[in-house]
Amino acid sequence: MSALIPAPLPSWTGGAAKQRILAVVDAMTDPTSPSFVEERRRIATFDNDGTLWCEKPAYVQFMLLLNRWQQMAAEDPSRRETQPYKAAVEGDRAWFADVYAHVADLLQGAGDAYAGLTPDEFDAAVADFFDRANHPRFGVPLHHLTYTPMVELVHLLRGRGFKVLITTGGGRDFVRVVSEEIYGLPREAIIGSSPTLEYRDGTLYRTAQLSGGIDDGPGKPVHIYERTGYVPAFAAGNADGDIQMLESARFGLLVHHDDDVREYAYDTGSENALSQAGRDDWLVVSMKDDFAQVFPPDT
Repeated sequence: MSALIPAPLPSWTGGAAKQRILAVVDAMTDPTSPSFVEERRRIATFDNDGTLWCEKPAYVQFMLLLNRWQQMAAEDPSRRETQPYKAAVEGDRAWFADVYAHVADLLQGAGDAYAGLTPDEFDAAVADFFDRANHPRFGVPLHHLTYTPMVELVHLLRGRGFKVLITTGGGRDFVRVVSEEIYGLPREAIIGSSPTLEYRDGTLYRTAQLSGGIDDGPGKPVHIYERTGYVPAFAAGNADGDIQMLESARFGLLVHHDDDVREYAYDTGSENALSQAGRDDWLVVSMKDDFAQVFPPDT
């Protein structure tokens, strides 16, 4: 007797969202289907924050940077008069909440935070952060709060011949430290905002300068094409910064955070994406209704 084949996407409810995903994947991988996608063009891209792991009460990488900025201000008190160090020391949530008004300061601060480190030194700093940092509500390591249904979708697509990439508006190298552990994706599968690297005396060093622009908004499809030579066939996001990536894809999926019991309920930052989803026929996935399980069972 042959072994039973497990049902796909077991942490999804059996509703219309799951059925549509399976139908789309079947069509894209069936040579007789008019929606068939050749394997070389079978690119699937996932945003990270809010799409694959929890982004509340703050972006995970922001928590690392906040600690680093406070440390840098303690080492050099003159930084306390400039942003973002001033806001970090004073706990000025309002300043940080208005991200788009302070993009230049935040990017400069993010670049300065680990400039001069080798990639290995940066990896060690991030690994140490993940070893120590627990989520304030759930009390587990931050990188353990991945969305089980979405990780299952990543593995389903990989099993059907898709090249799966994460395209994060945050730091590429930050996500790379844990991508294999939590998603089963190799480091080279991560696209994201990243510093320019400098090679000196046989060693690579991080600089404070951003390389290739921010991997958010219109930057996402640009970075995806530069990496793969194609636009995505399948794309998943959760916020307005994912709109252009979803527009460029043959099929778009938008995670809607509407479960304040098991996770969080919020639309802020995704209002435009939710509005456009209906016009562009993107699949809106309700965390409350479509996820039978949100986080891994040990969280």
